[in-house]
Amino acid sequence: MHVSCAILLFKLSSALKYSKETAFIAAIIFSVLSCHSEALFFINCINELFSAFFILTGLYLFCEFRSVKKDIIIIFSFLLALLSRESAMCFFPMLLLINYKSVKRSLKEVLLISFVPLILYLSFRIFSETYFGESNIIPIMGSLDLNPAKVVYKLLHYFISMIFPVKMLFEFAGYGTLEFLINAFRKPTENLPVFLTLAFTVSLICFSVFYFFIRILKKEIVFPVMLILVSLAVYLFSFNTAERFLYLPSAGLSILLALFFQKLSFKRTALIILLLFIFVHSASLVFRAYRHRQAAEYSERVMRDLYNRTGDVKSGSKILFENIPPKQFGIFFLSIFNFQSNWDYNYPDRKIDFLFKETINQSDKPDLIYDFNDESSEFKRKR
Repeated sequence: MHVSCAILLFKLSSALKYSKETAFIAAIIFSVLSCHSEALFFINCINELFSAFFILTGLYLFCEFRSVKKDIIIIFSFLLALLSRESAMCFFPMLLLINYKSVKRSLKEVLLISFVPLILYLSFRIFSETYFGESNIIPIMGSLDLNPAKVVYKLLHYFISMIFPVKMLFEFAGYGTLEFLINAFRKPTENLPVFLTLAFTVSLICFSVFYFFIRILKKEIVFPVMLILVSLAVYLFSFNTAERFLYLPSAGLSILLALFFQKLSFKRTALIILLLFIFVHSASLVFRAYRHRQAAEYSERVMRDLYNRTGDVKSGSKILFENIPPKQFGIFFLSIFNFQSNWDYNYPDRKIDFLFKETINQSDKPDLIYDFNDESSEFKRKR
């Protein structure tokens, strides 16, 4: 799926009248960016790949073909993208942007292609919520963060995460440093000096890089930057920041970097920098795959340990966890949000309800209390 997305980016870039060389460089950069590690190696994130694949397919067909049959396929592609992930609604501003730059279709055609999949999706959504009686609209609305300062900071944070192999740096600095910086970001008032230093450093790096890009690319910088912004905008107002959100926006960054390397006047040096960029990100991506495998094996071990230690626990019991396994290498394989599902999937024969101190209600009465020992990587019964 990832290879298909890289090929689609090559085809889309060519359809947008960029040179074959620029399109090829963009596809190569997209294929190796280390910010894709979470989307590629974490099964929870596979919908990011499907969503991006269907959006890129629809955009490419929109650029290259004009017929009723192709328009139906485009509409179907965007519908599948929406069914994969709701953030695929970004296809609408992306379609407008591409149409303005290159395709020049009538507004009526663009709106038809855009609104039909949206209407079909909303119909599916209403039917689903009516039939199954569940909705995530309220939790999503409750998690919005409209603080403009945080929106700007998140935007800069995402740009740095796309360009630099940030997670690889923490292999040297330590993942304790990563957690410290994450907490400083989430609770700025509690770590104000660190937050301000971090915000200033990130802003300085981003604006310096952006200024350099403007000097080299001039007006050509506008389209790829807008492509990044419209595909990333939906995530700027959510509480969480995550690498997986960068999968589709990095397509715009890849075009931007390809144009940048093509425009540099010192060609030999530019080629060396490009090859070094590709090598560093490739190495980081491969190493992150290794770390994801290690984190997955760790998760499997601790779940098996818990299974062995709950052999005498009665079916239907409630266990309160005072502590659960922490992140491994910056990867959250086990959390309060997926622990129960993980257990039910792996051990359906043992019915246990898990409670967590972060989410427990007063009405919940645990039968047992367990704790997790980080040093021994084992669960221990406390009561």
